[in-house]
Amino acid sequence: MATPFPFGSGNTFLASQLNAITTLPVSTKTASYVLTVADLGTRVVMNSASATTITVNTSIFAASDVVEIANIGAGVCTITAGTCTVGTTGTLALAQNATGKLIFISASAAIYVAGGVAASAGGLVFISGTTFSAASTVSLPASTFSATYTNYKIIYSVTAASTDSTAINVRLRASGTDSSAASYSNAGVTYQIGATTIGAANILGGTAWQFTQFNSADRNKVVLDVFSPQVAADTHFIFDTYGRVGGSQGGGHGNGEFRAATQFDSLTLFPSAGTITGSYQVYGYAIA
Repeated sequence: MATPFPFGSGNTFLASQLNAITTLPVSTKTASYVLTVADLGTRVVMNSASATTITVNTSIFAASDVVEIANIGAGVCTITAGTCTVGTTGTLALAQNATGKLIFISASAAIYVAGGVAASAGGLVFISGTTFSAASTVSLPASTFSATYTNYKIIYSVTAASTDSTAINVRLRASGTDSSAASYSNAGVTYQIGATTIGAANILGGTAWQFTQFNSADRNKVVLDVFSPQVAADTHFIFDTYGRVGGSQGGGHGNGEFRAATQFDSLTLFPSAGTITGSYQVYGYAIA
């Protein structure tokens, strides 16, 4: 049992509540959340498989107020300055099992102090992932690309396709809309099926990035690195694929760019025909 904090005139204070004076009130959130005055002196626990934010605004808390934050979900939780300034000596992105506290120095400024024992950080930080079935397009969640990371790794596993020899394409996405501008370029792309090179491409001014061809009955992989999609400048990529076409195994490797000063927060994978079934995972490259 938690204490009835903050105390008010006329409150009854029970012995059982006094015995629980060290028990911090806890609220669990499963989606992005904006702190309110009710969170004063509590622990806000984030539990989401997808990336989330906790937003801090002004005139909610006063100097010396404290709010604890914990992230137990697989999705990264980022403490975000709304109208309030939030400073830290470390990172405001909490990986799974990371904890810390917001200490307010005024009604408009706070300091985030990471917990003394934090989960060890890896080079790749999981952001989101899901399965998809018989999909003609597969879009990452909005704001997958954010200011938290500069570069990203995306792993697609396609377990079935409705059409043989299906080409897999990607378009960059902003505010829920795919860009089909003729600004996509593939360079140095090679596809090898068995002992035969079936294609080498230098495509300029395309409307999507193209990776390889997939067979409908076999597992196929795409590993895609995307560089600086949140910067309003050219976005670059490197990819590796594995697949089968006509009963022969093969793969591809290449790179390219989106040649325009555009800022993107997501992307969409789509087959050139039919539908695909599988899963994806998105990781951010940790910033040292």
